[in-house]
Amino acid sequence: MLLMKKVKFSRGVYSDSTITRTTQAYRNHAVVSVKYSGDYAIVTFWKCKYGEDITIKEFENYMISVENS
Repeated sequence: MLLMKKVKFSRGVYSDSTITRTTQAYRNHAVVSVKYSGDYAIVTFWKCKYGEDITIKEFENYMISVENS
């Protein structure tokens, strides 16, 4: 069974470029895909090197850093 998690991020909080940059930065940590739907980006994580919960938390921390730089 393939484990995966989906997280919905507001496009009002995170720009599309931030989401894209973070997805690219995390390509060695997990398989990450993004689907844009209205005001949200739905990000799917699977095959996480360090587990889904930790990877998702770090992914969001990275997005915050990119968005604020």
